[in-house]
Amino acid sequence: MLDLEKRFFTEDRSGNAPVIAILTKFDDLITQVYDTNLDYDKNRKVAETEQKKLEASLFSYKSPPKAGVYVEDMHNDNGDHQGQVKVLIEKTAESLDNLSLK
Repeated sequence: MLDLEKRFFTEDRSGNAPVIAILTKFDDLITQVYDTNLDYDKNRKVAETEQKKLEASLFSYKSPPKAGVYVEDMHNDNGDHQGQVKVLIEKTAESLDNLSLK
C-alpha cells in the first residue's frame, strides 16, 4: 500500500458514507505468484492466500474499510464485469450503517 493509503486508513473518519476497498489487480497477483510447476487452479489458490494476507493487513488499520471487493479481468471484454459490479453493489448495501441511506 502507498503511504497515502496507509495514512487514510489510520486517520479518524466520521460520516455516513462507508469506504469500500476495491482491489483491481487480482489477475496481476496471479501472474506475480505464478509457478510454472503448478496448474492455473493451484496458482490461483496461492494468489488467494496472498490476497487474504493483504486483506488481513488492510482490515487491521484503525479505520479500516467496511468491505473489500476484488475485481479481475477488467481489461478483458469477456470478463464478468456485471457479476463483479453486482458484488460491489451488494457489499456497499451491506456496509451502510445509517438506515436512512439504505
